[in-house]
Amino acid sequence: MIACFKCGHENPDGQKFCTCGALLPQMAPTGSGGSSLDLDEDTDYIKPTEHFPSAEMLAMAWALHDFLEEEGELEPFLEVYDGVKARLENYNKNLHQESLEFITNDRNIDPDDTYPKQIQYLIVRGSQLSEEGIAMVEKFLDALDEDRLEGETGKEGVAKIVQANDHFLLALHMSMTRTEAIRAAAKSRGIDLDNPGAYQEEAVGAED
Repeated sequence: MIACFKCGHENPDGQKFCTCGALLPQMAPTGSGGSSLDLDEDTDYIKPTEHFPSAEMLAMAWALHDFLEEEGELEPFLEVYDGVKARLENYNKNLHQESLEFITNDRNIDPDDTYPKQIQYLIVRGSQLSEEGIAMVEKFLDALDEDRLEGETGKEGVAKIVQANDHFLLALHMSMTRTEAIRAAAKSRGIDLDNPGAYQEEAVGAED
């Protein structure tokens, strides 16, 4: 069964949409990937089922297509790729470990909660895909410097970068959906998460 991250409804495996209309994540094979993913054998991990809309990723893919298939210039591709590469490398170098430490704290709070495991899988796999994709695109560019065209290497590298972006955005979407669900649950109990002190004051007043 697949639990919807928007409403919590349990849906049959293989179903694409929840009864509430939300897109359901597709399960990734348990035990797949490298050891750094820290996979739990009892957890079915998710992966994006389709590409998230991204003008930057689309521009990068089309720019490479134009260069390889339409005799276009390489510069438009490099302009987009360099920006994407810089952001991904900045995340992997400066933010990735911090994100994992935050998730580890979540896992320690409730070891039975699968949500932190899913988020960890997505961002670790996204980081791996981004590094693999950048390495392949750099190999493609190095070959061009040597007057060799390794088009398939470039295409595969861009595809991995797009997949990395999808993993990161799915993690973000899940986090935002979970936050909204927590806010809704708190609101139903009269708690304003933007002003928790007000609830504490009311509770103290009620006790008096």
